Amino acid sequence: MPEFTVDDSLIDTDEGKERVERALGELGRGVVTSLDPGLNDVLFSLKRDKGMPPGFDQWQLPVKLGGDGKSTLFFLSVVQPGAIVPNHHHSRALFRVVVSGSIILGDGRVLKAGDWMYVPAGEDYSFRGGLNPGAIVYHCY
Repeated sequence: MPEFTVDDSLIDTDEGKERVERALGELGRGVVTSLDPGLNDVLFSLKRDKGMPPGFDQWQLPVKLGGDGKSTLFFLSVVQPGAIVPNHHHSRALFRVVVSGSIILGDGRVLKAGDWMYVPAGEDYSFRGGLNPGAIVYHCY
């Protein structure tokens, strides 16, 4: 399998925060929901193309929590059945929630809808999409 290098530029630099600010500017201020007019266009602009393994699509959500320091950024991932996210780690801690389907961790544990995982900064991990139907996952750094 080819070596996988994660691209954490969205969470390590101001790029992720700036993308959210632009998206919120397009949506306007105030309460933002997944049902807002124009949100699909905003999500299209927030698709994460760099450094994604095959069968793994990801969109940054137009949400950030936190003050002037490091913001918590949120992402939606669609994992195709059997798609592999090779062993890797991130520079920041990660919290992941399975919304539908399942993912299988590298150690064999299966996380299904409603299950979650916490990965400390620098901790190696891997997973793959369940075989039917894959998974939809939210996560934040």
